[in-house]
Amino acid sequence: MDDEQEQQPRRSKKGVKKEKKGKKRAQQKDSDGEDIVEEEEEDIPIPDLGDHPLDKDQAPKLHGLATDWGLMRTKVHLQGYRFIREVAASIAEFTEGEKGEKALNQVDTLMRDLLDTEHELVTHEAVLEGLHQKLARNEKIEGVTDKYEQGVREHLDQYRHKTARQKYAKNDHYQKFKQTVYEVQHPDTAMPPLTDLIPREEGDDSDDDDDLQIGGVTQDYKCPLSLTILVDPLTSKLCGHSYSAEAIKDYLGHSRARRKECPATGCKKQISLADLEPNKELAKRAKEAARRERAREEDSDDGEVIE
Repeated sequence: MDDEQEQQPRRSKKGVKKEKKGKKRAQQKDSDGEDIVEEEEEDIPIPDLGDHPLDKDQAPKLHGLATDWGLMRTKVHLQGYRFIREVAASIAEFTEGEKGEKALNQVDTLMRDLLDTEHELVTHEAVLEGLHQKLARNEKIEGVTDKYEQGVREHLDQYRHKTARQKYAKNDHYQKFKQTVYEVQHPDTAMPPLTDLIPREEGDDSDDDDDLQIGGVTQDYKCPLSLTILVDPLTSKLCGHSYSAEAIKDYLGHSRARRKECPATGCKKQISLADLEPNKELAKRAKEAARRERAREEDSDDGEVIE
């Protein structure tokens, strides 16, 4: 009898969850598919921690909940960044004028929304992990649900009061996003610091604050050995430089243990084949860069013929 009573709330909770999902599908159909990403984010469940005091024996449960939030972020949410970068690059290349600028602004807003959502996921994970650490130190926690919700609320309130520069200027995903768009619009030109691309707000440090000046680099898609566009690039885990697979294998020889100096200009790291790993994302970007370069050359040749 006790087992049946304990199982009953779980069955009803699933029923509620199914009912919510059915409602969400109806909303998506009524709105013609708009705001799908935001509605899906709202279905993320808040863990039911109960109100009874917790001690060290319950620490693994909290650690497991924190891990679930981390997995949700890395396996589901983070995949969206690459997709948004690809969409932004296509818009920057093929959509011109006011229409293109408006579309890029919309994608930029979507990118910031994703970053904000990731921060929320990280916050849930961090608060749960903090509670787990207290239990691991043999501290008892009473009213754990209230403490959890309060911790999340305080962290998110602090984040929401930050300026756009404070939220995004040092974010690696936002840096890559802006770099992707900039290199399409300004080939062979280094991107300025992100603070130059994000308007200053009240509460921001002055524009000459060196700590915030994160500038971009000119992305070089040429292999330092072959001096041609990277083909099947391998990237060094030691120094981050990349090389065409065939060229670097010829340079290092067949032994995976043999070490030689990185062929990139100015790099003194000793690398081996064992230090290299395939870089599919870089391979794709290199192909796109080569295609854009060919298109610019063809446009240039057409212009010379007309003249």
